[in-house]
Amino acid sequence: MLSYFQDASVHQLFEVHVEQSPDSIAIVFEDLESQHFQRILTYQELNVRANQLAHYLKTLGVGPEVLVGICVERSIDMIVGILGVLKAGGAYLPLDPSYPKERLAFMLEDSQVPVLLTQERLVESLLAHKARIISLDADWDAIAQQRPENLNSEVTPDNLAYIIYTSGSTGQPKGVMITHRGICN
Repeated sequence: MLSYFQDASVHQLFEVHVEQSPDSIAIVFEDLESQHFQRILTYQELNVRANQLAHYLKTLGVGPEVLVGICVERSIDMIVGILGVLKAGGAYLPLDPSYPKERLAFMLEDSQVPVLLTQERLVESLLAHKARIISLDADWDAIAQQRPENLNSEVTPDNLAYIIYTSGSTGQPKGVMITHRGICN
């Protein structure tokens, strides 16, 4: 258990909870289009999936201060993606697929993310960019081959956790950087 939570990162706090309640329900996701489809993950299952993604992202060079875009619909993939990026040591950039294409293109160009996590059905809607695209659904078989264990964290509380773009008072979105310490306060 972490003795000083103020010096922990977001994913380390999550891992403490996994140790305390591995079989408790972490996520219940119901697909609104198909009201009969419901998916449930325990904390342990969520942790394993996030760890596999984190190990995969590490092979792509993701580590502290490396920004990873996440453009997915609200889903379990979104939570796995965020945790996986943080566990790899990276920071995430949330990209809402409902944003206008021009806004998404600006954010991708401005942030220069080297890796973009998305879902197969969204790939074509993303304008050309230089990021390596990882489809969390279509590429999951390769991701699932990675180790399920927690990674040794290289992250400090002052490392970047995510960047969120504001609407910008000038009409041009501006990125705001948030550290792990800022979230855990």
